[in-house]
Amino acid sequence: MSDKTKGESALKSKDVITNSNKVSITSLDSKVLVSSESENSKTIDAAVSGAIMERASKYKQGEVATEGHIILYSEEKGEVVKVYAIVSYGAFGFENGIFTFVSGSGAIPTVITFTKNENKEYTLKEYKEPMDGSEYTKSIKNMFPKNLWYKVFNSSDFPEIRKQQEGQAGKYLESIGRKAKVSSENVEKTLPNINVEASNKLFSEYTKFDSELNRFPYWLGTLEEVQNSVRYIYETSKSKTDDGYDLMIFTKKKEDGTVVKKHKYKIVGTEPKLIE
Repeated sequence: MSDKTKGESALKSKDVITNSNKVSITSLDSKVLVSSESENSKTIDAAVSGAIMERASKYKQGEVATEGHIILYSEEKGEVVKVYAIVSYGAFGFENGIFTFVSGSGAIPTVITFTKNENKEYTLKEYKEPMDGSEYTKSIKNMFPKNLWYKVFNSSDFPEIRKQQEGQAGKYLESIGRKAKVSSENVEKTLPNINVEASNKLFSEYTKFDSELNRFPYWLGTLEEVQNSVRYIYETSKSKTDDGYDLMIFTKKKEDGTVVKKHKYKIVGTEPKLIE
């Protein structure tokens, strides 16, 4: 899922943590986004990371927020620093045992403006993205200097940006002691081959009465969630009843395999019938 909200946006106050270049990043309430004793370019890079991570933090789906960016150009006029970049933000989570990109944005041309004080502390002033639809090209031309238009419209940096995000996701897995494949590519999914009307009822209507059904994958496979420091695996599987009907099985279990909840729906014509 990609971010549908474009245009100017003011980031809300929220702590951002990074280990990049030993910088300290604090909330916008304290008027300081990032400070560092490292060289200026690294400081700007860290400030950009912090600003993007603020954006990424709004994605509730997934386990860890990530960001990636390529700085095309930056300019400093007095205390104002303006950065022209291609950025992406979003979250990684487990699908079918693969740690993958589950929500967030594609590559977005972005202009981020900071103010810098005498202590080389950067405070976010403006975070601006292009408009959607027919206004997209025009808004980019208004945002970026003409000499950057070609780079913006012909950017080949997206693989590098995704690589940055995969690297952050991999470090997160290391921090929790988990070994798994990390990939920003779409995970292959197999949909349950059942009556279409019954499937729509099961995955749309029934979730209104059993909200936890929303946590299960719509495909045959698994999702994972960490709730109150406990990891749960949500699995959707398909079988057959003894009398030959399709059987949809939804199993919630802990990491050690302990089954917490299991629901079975017998598909009778267009109706899913709960039998367990």
